[in-house]
Amino acid sequence: MPNIGPSRQIFLTSFFSTVLAITWWAAPHAQVSTVPAPAACGGGGECLCDNSYQDCRSPILQLINRETVGIDVSFWFMVDTRYSNALIKRWQAGVPIRVILDTHADAYPGNKTLRDSLVAAGIPIRNYRGPGINHWKMMLFAGQGKVEFSAANFADGSYSPSPLTSAYTNYVDEAIYFTNDQAIVNSFMTKFDSQWVDTTTFVNFANISTPLARRYPTYAVSPDLNFPPDQNYENRLVSQIQYENRQIDVAMFRITSAKIPDALIARRRAGVPVRLITEPQQYRTPHYMWDAYNVDRMYRAGIAIKMKRNTTDQDMHQKSIVLYSRGLAPVGSRLPMVVFGSSNWTTSSSSTQEEHNYFSPESWMVNWFEQQFNRKWNNLKADGTPIGTQMYVPFTPLPPEAPVYASPANDAAGLGTSVTLRWEGGYYAFKYDIYVDTTATFTSPIVTNYMPTASSAGVSSTKESYTLTGLVPGTTYYWKIVSKTMADKTKAGTTWRFSTGGSAPAPTATGTAGSGDIVMYGMDGRITGTAWKKVGDSTAAGGQRLWNPNLGAARVATAAATPASYVDFTFNAVAGQPYRLWIRGRAENDFYGNDSMFVQFSGAVNASHAAVYRIGTTAAAGYILEDCSGCGLAAWGWQDNVYGLNVPPVYIYFATTGPQTLRIQAREDGLSIDQIMLSPTTFRQTAPGTLKNDTRIYPRR
Repeated sequence: MPNIGPSRQIFLTSFFSTVLAITWWAAPHAQVSTVPAPAACGGGGECLCDNSYQDCRSPILQLINRETVGIDVSFWFMVDTRYSNALIKRWQAGVPIRVILDTHADAYPGNKTLRDSLVAAGIPIRNYRGPGINHWKMMLFAGQGKVEFSAANFADGSYSPSPLTSAYTNYVDEAIYFTNDQAIVNSFMTKFDSQWVDTTTFVNFANISTPLARRYPTYAVSPDLNFPPDQNYENRLVSQIQYENRQIDVAMFRITSAKIPDALIARRRAGVPVRLITEPQQYRTPHYMWDAYNVDRMYRAGIAIKMKRNTTDQDMHQKSIVLYSRGLAPVGSRLPMVVFGSSNWTTSSSSTQEEHNYFSPESWMVNWFEQQFNRKWNNLKADGTPIGTQMYVPFTPLPPEAPVYASPANDAAGLGTSVTLRWEGGYYAFKYDIYVDTTATFTSPIVTNYMPTASSAGVSSTKESYTLTGLVPGTTYYWKIVSKTMADKTKAGTTWRFSTGGSAPAPTATGTAGSGDIVMYGMDGRITGTAWKKVGDSTAAGGQRLWNPNLGAARVATAAATPASYVDFTFNAVAGQPYRLWIRGRAENDFYGNDSMFVQFSGAVNASHAAVYRIGTTAAAGYILEDCSGCGLAAWGWQDNVYGLNVPPVYIYFATTGPQTLRIQAREDGLSIDQIMLSPTTFRQTAPGTLKNDTRIYPRR
């Protein structure tokens, strides 16, 4: 029993209160709940209570009801009126009560109403106004020399199943600690007193009529306790994790700081088994998107992870870690340890806001948390039988949001040879594959696993960006961003394009045309109308391609006698000589719906000298780049005017020798061409290049 004044009087008061309370607990409790908590929780000893199947609320109410000396309370939020009603009754009975709270928690429905009831009752209240929040969740009972603390907020389901008869089904995962350990109780007395008289971080809120004063003597704080922000939580925990060489089990609600995950990943890579149970709603809460970053990283590192299958308000809210050996610690301190309390694995919980944690080497505590974790992991009840519904299921990584592009605008033209791509990666994307190419096929990303600065992660006015340099003038580039999580789940953005200004350097001619072959470049065509245009392309003959942009137009069934838009080419032909028509084309996005057009001539005939494919009629030779349905497309390719595999060529003749006109018009939009060849000899039986990924350029003839 701590020394808190006239000790003999307090001892007698506490003794008789305890006797009365034990009598009260023994009789009616069995009628209230079918899942009673251990008697020690509401009595004079130590207890850990598992609210998944035990009633951890009744012991607190018992302790309130029999306290005669003083109660100190601190909470983040309280919405269960059973606690406030009990506290008000003890206050009205003359028991001194002090409350520290945080009005930032008014966002939780019911918190302000309950707080107002405490104010109306006249209970003295101080309000936290420091950085972060007041994250203490505790009650101290001075006359009984006992303190209760945990990660649990004072809400239904946090201290017992809700309702009590629904064990293992409707609860917020917690581990509730009650203790009369004098070193622990004295430490909380001293820390609470320090907060109560602090006029910098805490301010008067209600019913403070006397000067602020400490209630207890000033005790030394137990070295097993950890009180942020005065003591750093992460640094201390990491130092203990580094000692572990047997096994680590973790139950953690929120994980937005990388420091402790880094330590666990290092232990896992060193061969130490690590298991984690965490909360799915935190994994996909945008405000806490770094939780996904850390959980995915641990998953990729081989840490076994499960998540609670829960309803909206039944979180896996516990915060504990079991180190089973600490076998790498200095000689003399190689004991298992459990760490539990109020701190999440966040920067604020470690060094900014008010927290309380216990680094306990007590063997009974380690054993209790080990058994509790194994029950959860294996979905078992306390008696070893299976829980009917699997509460904890294997973790499956989820994909990120798709990126949304900002600049350059789609189809932007006249850009320089250095271009900065900007996009909004959205939530849960922390790295990116960046694709840039002169074709929309994107054979490979130019950068993979690119990670912008943390300041641009999430939905932010600061966009993710990457600067391209050394671009070729007069060239169209396609770009695409693929968002990736730290578990390498992906979500691709759309494909956009832009063009640089100037003239593209023409590729070197690598092919040799045969005798009599006619070679024309797409850039030489005379455009009428708006369907076609010439764009720079360093992969195209002459550095330009003739392009009919993809606007999603429907396929045209028959050539038009008087098309609104077309392109004409002039050449000289020899009468009576059979020519095989070849055209090098490229379908936008390598899509078969962008790969065809109609071809007509001013004076073409067939072998019988009958007019065919004439300009001014609806007759035309068809050009379809894909060789057959399902054959596929890939960048540039040479194709003739027949469709299908192993189909004999159809030759084209001309009635007279001399100038001729070749006209192309759209059948499907999205096609580009750069070379047209009419071959009477060399390429009558074989193509002048490949059907896919062709790089053969012929000089004009």
